[in-house]
Amino acid sequence: MTQVKPPSPSHTISALILAAGKGTRMKSAVPKVLHPVMGQPMVKWVMDVVKKAGASDVTLVLSPEAKLFSDLLNAHPDVRVAVQTTQRGTGDAVAAAAKAYTLATQPAWAESQLSRGKASSTDWVLICAGDTPGINDQTIRDFIAASLRANRKLAVLGMNVRDPKNYGRIVTSPDGGVARIVEERDADAEVKKIKLCNSGIIFAQVAWLYTLLGGLTPNNAQNEYYLTDIFSASASAGEPAFVFQTDAESEFAGVNDRAQLEQLERAMMRRKIHEFMAHGVTFHLPDTIYIEADVVIEPDARIYPGACLVGKTRIARNCVVGQGAYIESATLGAGVKVGPHAVLIGSRVNAGETISPQTSYSNSQV
Repeated sequence: MTQVKPPSPSHTISALILAAGKGTRMKSAVPKVLHPVMGQPMVKWVMDVVKKAGASDVTLVLSPEAKLFSDLLNAHPDVRVAVQTTQRGTGDAVAAAAKAYTLATQPAWAESQLSRGKASSTDWVLICAGDTPGINDQTIRDFIAASLRANRKLAVLGMNVRDPKNYGRIVTSPDGGVARIVEERDADAEVKKIKLCNSGIIFAQVAWLYTLLGGLTPNNAQNEYYLTDIFSASASAGEPAFVFQTDAESEFAGVNDRAQLEQLERAMMRRKIHEFMAHGVTFHLPDTIYIEADVVIEPDARIYPGACLVGKTRIARNCVVGQGAYIESATLGAGVKVGPHAVLIGSRVNAGETISPQTSYSNSQV
C-alpha cells in the first residue's frame, strides 16, 4: 500500500459542500438547502461547522439556478462556487467541482464549471451534504484527526444506527478497511442487516479522489454516478478506505420534506437550549420556546413558556422574559423584566427596566 503523508502545517483542508439538489419533496420554489433552520439556511450551518472543524476554504456545488443563492453568496464572498449542470448523482456532483482544485483531474464523463473563485491548491478535501445542518464540529474534527492517523488516502464517517433503512451500508473487510458501500436500493438481504451506515461525510486526498471518480459508471438501479462506488474502486486498487465510527446518528439527519425539517429544527433548538441551561439559564417548559441560532443569553436569566427569541437578540444576566413574549434582534440589559406577550423588535432596553405585558417597542431605547 502506498504510504500517505498527512498534511504538514503548510497544507490545508478544503470543504466541498453538495448543495445542488432540487429537494422536490419540499414542494417549494426555494432550493432545499436554503430553507431556514433556527433562522439561518440549512447550508449555512454546514458552512459554519466545516470552518470550525478546520477547513481553510469552502466550495459549494450548486445547480445552474445559483442566482437563488445570491443573498448567501453576497454575505460570504470567499466561498467558491462550482456548478452541476446535470443531476446525475453524488459522484457527478463531486466531479462537477474538479476545476475547483488544482490537483484534481476532471473525469472524462463529467462536466466541471467553476463559476466563482479560483482553484484551491489544497491536497485534502472534506465532502459534506448541504442538507445536514445538525452535524457537530467536534465530531468532524475527530473524524479528520483519526483519518490522518490511519494514514489512508480515503476515509468515510460511518454511523452505527438502530434502524438502517434507506441508508447506504458500509461493508468492511476482515482487516477493518472499507470493502464497499452499498446503497439501500442495490443491497441484498444480507447487506441490509448491516447497521454501520454511510453518513455522507468523506475525507480524501484530492488527487486520489478524482482519479477514482474517473472510473465511475452509472451501472446501478438509478442510472447515476454514485460517489460511494469510489470505495470499492479504492479497495480494488490496494488502498482500502478508513472508516471512523460514531454512535451519534442524530447529528447526520438529512432533510427531505417539511416534516423532517420540523423534526430537525426542534432537535437543534433543544440542543441549543440545553447548552444555555448548562451555563446557568433557566427555561420553563423549554419545548414550547422558539429560539434562533444567533441568540445570546447570559446566566441567571429566566425564560417562560411560549417565548419567541429570534435574530441577534442579546439577553443579559438576571433578565426575566415572560410567557409568550416576542423578542427580535433586541438587547436587554441586566435585570430587565419583559411582561407576558410583550413585543420588542430591534430595541435596546436599559438595565433594570420593566416592560409591561402586551406592550410593543420597535427600534427604540427603553
